[in-house]
Order: sequence, then C-alpha cells, then structure tokens
Amino acid sequence: MTDPAIEAGGRAVLSSLHPALKEAALELVNQAADEVRAQLPGHRVEVMLSDGEPSLRITSDDMSAAAVEGDFDARITLRLPDSIKNVIERAASDSGDSVNAWVLKTLAGRASSGSKSSRRRVSETFDV
Repeated sequence: MTDPAIEAGGRAVLSSLHPALKEAALELVNQAADEVRAQLPGHRVEVMLSDGEPSLRITSDDMSAAAVEGDFDARITLRLPDSIKNVIERAASDSGDSVNAWVLKTLAGRASSGSKSSRRRVSETFDV
C-alpha cells in the first residue's frame, strides 16, 4: 500500500514541475525544428500544437513562391477582428515578411496544397 502523504507529495511535486517540463519539451521541439530547417533548404518548418501535442509541419517555399508570381493589380478589402490582425502581424514578423507578403505566401501555399483531406502525411528521419 502506498502512503497517502507520499502520494499527495508526489502529485504536488509533479504539478509544480508541469509548466517547466512543458516549456522544456517545447524548447526541444523548437531545437528539432531548427535542425530540420538546416537539413531542408527551401522549406518552411513550423512547430504546430494540436491538442497540446507538438508536431512539425514542413512545407516547400517553392510552391508558394511560384504561385505568388505575376502582376499585383488585384485588390481585396478584408475586415477582421483585431485579435486575428495581431496574430497575422506577429506571424509575418516572425517569418521576416511584410504582412502583405506573408498573407500572399500563406494563401498561395494553402490554395495550391488543396483541401485538408488531400494532404498526405510523410514520415522522414532527420539527424538531430
């Protein structure tokens, strides 16, 4: 039988360590993303969180760059909440793009990759 005091103490320690462990795990995933980026020039490597589980999303920069070529005569007016605007501005800044360039690349990549159901999952091994 387990001593209830020891069990409660263990839960308390685990509970207090949880944020630090989560941060350390996310740092490891970011380091892995950096290593994969170094091995895949011409690709964008993003850390994605889905239901709290990290994964790496790898997309080809060539696909979105090719789709963005052409005359820039068309215009769209888009109204969005400030929260979405802030997310877009942060993402553009993080990638080193202007908001306009980031939106173009993101939309072109999304449009050329098709619907979510047509995407394929590829498993690769990378030296980390």
